[in-house]
Amino acid sequence: MPKPTFFRLPEEKRMRLVKAAYAEFTRAPFADASISNIIKDAGIPRGSFYQYFEDKSDIFFYLLDRMRENAEGWMQRTITEQKGDFFATAAILFDKAIDALVDGPYAPFYRNVFMYMDFHAAAKLSPGMHHPKGKGQLVDLLVEHIDRTQLDLQSDEEVRMLVHLVLGLFMQTMGYYYNHLADGEETSVLALKKRMAQLLQWLKYGAVKKEEAHD
Repeated sequence: MPKPTFFRLPEEKRMRLVKAAYAEFTRAPFADASISNIIKDAGIPRGSFYQYFEDKSDIFFYLLDRMRENAEGWMQRTITEQKGDFFATAAILFDKAIDALVDGPYAPFYRNVFMYMDFHAAAKLSPGMHHPKGKGQLVDLLVEHIDRTQLDLQSDEEVRMLVHLVLGLFMQTMGYYYNHLADGEETSVLALKKRMAQLLQWLKYGAVKKEEAHD
C-alpha cells in the first residue's frame, strides 16, 4: 500500500499518478508494465515514485484496493436498499459489475487483470505484503447484512459458503466472457447478464424439473 508521503501529496498530483498507473496497466499486463512509463506519464522523477510506493506491485495493488472500496460501497448501499435480500442484491450488483467490466471506463484494465492474473505472481515476489488490503471485507459485509430468515442457512459458515459459491459463479461468467474475447468472439452485455441471472435462478430455485401434480 502507498507510503504516508503519497497521501500528503496535493490531490491533483496524487490523481495524476493514479491515472498514469491505470493507463500503464491498461496498456500492458502486470509483467510487461513499466514504472518508467508511469513516471513519464505522471511527470515525476523516478526517485519520487519510490517515496510513494515500494515497487510496481505496490501501486498495482493500490489500484485494485481502490476498486474494492468502490465495490464495497455499491454492496452496502444495495443490500440496504434490498432489505437484506441476498439474491436480489446479488442480481443488481452483478448487473452493475458486468456493465463496469465490459463497458466501463476501466474495462481494458479489468481485462488485463482477468486475462493475465499476473498480480498473483507479484504477490509471490513480495510475500511480506498483504494484497489487497481488506481482503474478505466484502464477504464479511454480506454475512453481516443478509436477511437469514429468507434462507435455509444455520450458521455464519454456511452463509460464507453461499457467498463464495455465488462469487464463483460470477467469476465463471466473466471467465467465459474473457475466454471468448481472447478467441476473437464478442459476447454482449445482455448475454452475460442473462447467463448470470440463469445461474442465480438455478441456485435459488433448483435446476430439477418440478413434477406435475397427478390426480
